[in-house]
Amino acid sequence: MPDWPVSFGRWLISSKNFVANVRFEYSHRVIAGIVGFTTLVLAVWTHFSERRRWMRMLGLIAFAGVVAQAGIGGLRVLFPEHKALIAVPHALVAQSFFAVIVAIAVFTSSSWAVPHEVKPDQSGLALRKLASITVLAVLIQLVLGAGFRHQAFGIVPHIIGAGTVTLLIVLTVVTVIRRHGDNDYLARPAKMALGLLFLQLFLGVAAYLARLASVSDPQPLEPMISLTVAHLVVGGLTLASIVVLTLRCHQVLADADEVLAVESRAFVLPVRRSEL
Repeated sequence: MPDWPVSFGRWLISSKNFVANVRFEYSHRVIAGIVGFTTLVLAVWTHFSERRRWMRMLGLIAFAGVVAQAGIGGLRVLFPEHKALIAVPHALVAQSFFAVIVAIAVFTSSSWAVPHEVKPDQSGLALRKLASITVLAVLIQLVLGAGFRHQAFGIVPHIIGAGTVTLLIVLTVVTVIRRHGDNDYLARPAKMALGLLFLQLFLGVAAYLARLASVSDPQPLEPMISLTVAHLVVGGLTLASIVVLTLRCHQVLADADEVLAVESRAFVLPVRRSEL
């Protein structure tokens, strides 16, 4: 579609325009509008219902992210000569926004509100730091995938990123299972991330082979469309599972001296003013 924010000069396009790839792009715009509206509702709801100031700020960040995402998407339409390169920040903001939404879901969940025992995090290979690095690696890998998908650059950076992400996720999951395998609060999202990783690798290979087989197609056709979309969806779910794991690690793990401080405060009895 040549224009933005309207489509062919209209907010609601006619049925004669709803053909070929216009179906995907226009549907994408409609869904983006729904996401933007619901995020606005979320930000307003959070502002008036949340006592935690940082949670109210997180709601505003989410809304700012979806607005920025819409603006970058518009730039891709208005500057078609830079469409491929603009796809990179477009993907970065999209996945970052999604990570913020996942974080809000975690922070407002019943499992987060339940008191958890704080355990020491080993200093040699701190799980909190390892999980945080893995989140960053998965985010970068999703951006590299978008760059290749929109032909901003070749497949090599995405392949290197896939190897790096695979190594980090496996290392993170193994560390979680070895140290906290009996704690479902940490083990469950770790195992889910590992399962999603293997599925993602399979879909990545399948989507790439389908892309090679459809080089001569006049426009994207099946099965390349479904495989590419599934690859992107599973990539987002992988990011979500690692974000959940990372947030939970920061909640229930701490340095040894911090754990001792928490335990000492738990055993301090209240002193009455008359006893001072």
